[in-house]
Amino acid sequence: MITDTIANAGRYAALHPDFPDAVRLLQTLDFAALPDGQHDTGNPNIRLFVGSEPMRTREAAQPEAHLRHIDIQVPLSGTETYGWADRGCLKNGTGYDEARDIEFFDCPCETWLDIHVGEFALFFPADGHAPLVGSEAAIRKAVFKIRL
Repeated sequence: MITDTIANAGRYAALHPDFPDAVRLLQTLDFAALPDGQHDTGNPNIRLFVGSEPMRTREAAQPEAHLRHIDIQVPLSGTETYGWADRGCLKNGTGYDEARDIEFFDCPCETWLDIHVGEFALFFPADGHAPLVGSEAAIRKAVFKIRL
């Protein structure tokens, strides 16, 4: 897992062949002008989703993990809290959904962090994460899915 400001995202461009494109998009897109939905990134290995999502409590947040994608999650309208757990410590998986590249786990996260507007959280497949935690009713956010 990596968290940092969008201004510093270039520091991580060498970690994956598609990160330079993701960083460019992260730093240049006008997210406020993008409607909700999936957007073409010009790179078939990067999918971008923008949308408003309901928030939940820590207790209601189930960790999730992916096998074939890296997530870069970017709150656009407020602070989003994320739970984190090493995938090897996650218990009680509900079954991997291959079509969606996701598995949820019925166990609590032990580490929590706040990501603010202007920051991002990057989750590798080894990073279980529980997004969409906060006190607001909903948050607008962008999620980049980068194929391994």
